[in-house]
Amino acid sequence: MARILLVTHIYPPAIDGGSRVISKIGDYLQKHHHQILVLTSCCHSTDDFTRHYTPISQKNLHILRLPVYTIFHRPLKLISSTLSKGPIFKILPFLTALKNIIDFSPDLIIVGPFPTTMALYALLFKKITKAKLLINPCFHPTDPDFSGFLLGKALKSADYIWAFTKFEINYYRNQQISKQKLFLWGNGIDYSLLIKTEKHFPKIQTNLLYIGSFAAHKGLDTLIDSLVFLPASVFLTLAGQPSLYFSTIQKQISSLPLNIRNRIKIINSFPDSDLSGLIDSSTVLILPSRQESFGLVLIEAMARKTPILTSDIPELLELVNNSQAGLTFKVNNPQDLAQQIQLIISHPKLQKSFGENGFKYVSTNYTWDKIGKNLCQKLF
Repeated sequence: MARILLVTHIYPPAIDGGSRVISKIGDYLQKHHHQILVLTSCCHSTDDFTRHYTPISQKNLHILRLPVYTIFHRPLKLISSTLSKGPIFKILPFLTALKNIIDFSPDLIIVGPFPTTMALYALLFKKITKAKLLINPCFHPTDPDFSGFLLGKALKSADYIWAFTKFEINYYRNQQISKQKLFLWGNGIDYSLLIKTEKHFPKIQTNLLYIGSFAAHKGLDTLIDSLVFLPASVFLTLAGQPSLYFSTIQKQISSLPLNIRNRIKIINSFPDSDLSGLIDSSTVLILPSRQESFGLVLIEAMARKTPILTSDIPELLELVNNSQAGLTFKVNNPQDLAQQIQLIISHPKLQKSFGENGFKYVSTNYTWDKIGKNLCQKLF
């Protein structure tokens, strides 16, 4: 039985794609009798690192939730974009947490995602406790925030790196990172998400679905613009967590003609228990991102036998090609996106084929039980 320290910027009930990976692997390890300690912020999202926030007050002896400074991001940007991302923990609570970590004496530290400061804190903990360090960067190689000096140093100092795609592995190899520390484990879904019956596609109208954060790099402007080129029977649901960019999305939607605006539904947040039903009610799930590490929502859609449609950035193209679960479109091109949507919704047999292919692929490769087992076999 190992002692494992999980280090991430936010933690459930707060959640985003990167922190979800850390919490899910923590759940698996705890279920298999390893001791877990979590260091995180008491924030609800990364937006809280730069503004006044109401802290999460949930109490748990195994979770160290620390308050953060919200006033240093601008001056720190002059020094490092990584430091300006935060979180910057308040000193006294951090020192108390550091004592708890030293007393815990971890065998392994698992940290993620980039480009927050959490990898830098983890390097400090590694130096003090002599624990092994596994980094799960959730890496966006095309985003300059992910390739700064400090984060590059963290990658080279890590004992292990958990990659999501072969594209990511090749990026690290080009950065002269030893292949012995690189592991291609991907992202995961809960076994319970796998659909047990046939997928029943909507018949009266076409339901397009986006799930994810309302952030600038997600390409939602392209998805919204594509509705102009689609028939009136096509509806769009945007479901996710608001961000500072959300007001820009709202302005774009409000500028559309009424007949198009009325075909867009926004769900600002929803419980995990609603995820299956949300995906099941859709015809195709669309991820139009300009930058992405993996695309967790894509394998969630595959688990529900729902076709996927993504931008053709390398990370997403790799997943679509390997799974044969859908199509891609030219990034930032709403007309091409609309054409690919038409291709999928006009061919019911293609929809079913994509759904079955994706289900087989995800159930074979991307359950948390499989990922957790691979991790334990390699590291313990």
